[in-house]
Amino acid sequence: MERMPLSKEPLSQYLLSKMATSDTFSLAISSAMLGSALSTIRPESLLWGIAGLFSLYLFISDYIGESEVNILIKNIPSFKTYSILTYISVALSGFLLTFDATLLFTFVVIFPVIINAFMVRPFVFVNLYKKNYTRLFGVIDA
Repeated sequence: MERMPLSKEPLSQYLLSKMATSDTFSLAISSAMLGSALSTIRPESLLWGIAGLFSLYLFISDYIGESEVNILIKNIPSFKTYSILTYISVALSGFLLTFDATLLFTFVVIFPVIINAFMVRPFVFVNLYKKNYTRLFGVIDA
């Protein structure tokens, strides 16, 4: 990491939670757009597919970058497993959302995924980040 890591201050915690939310959001948008492109093959499906590939590019570039989320994923095995399971559930639910399913099935599948990806995961990430800050970055937050 070429810059200093974010601190444990409240403003930085807000930025950290936005980081944890943005990668899952870009994956959800990408899988929903690609699913929409595949569910009905029409001329505008090409546009949905290109937009989905662009969102997938944003997710991949964020995933391979040197952000605080990736440092935590690389260094804490339990968070890595949790993140991979979250990514899989978000991608599958975003993809399946575009196909015709009953409203009850969609609600039962999508609601826990949304709660996990956009509320629980940022909270878990910020707490793990604060707890392991010195071990991960080798500096004490002043």
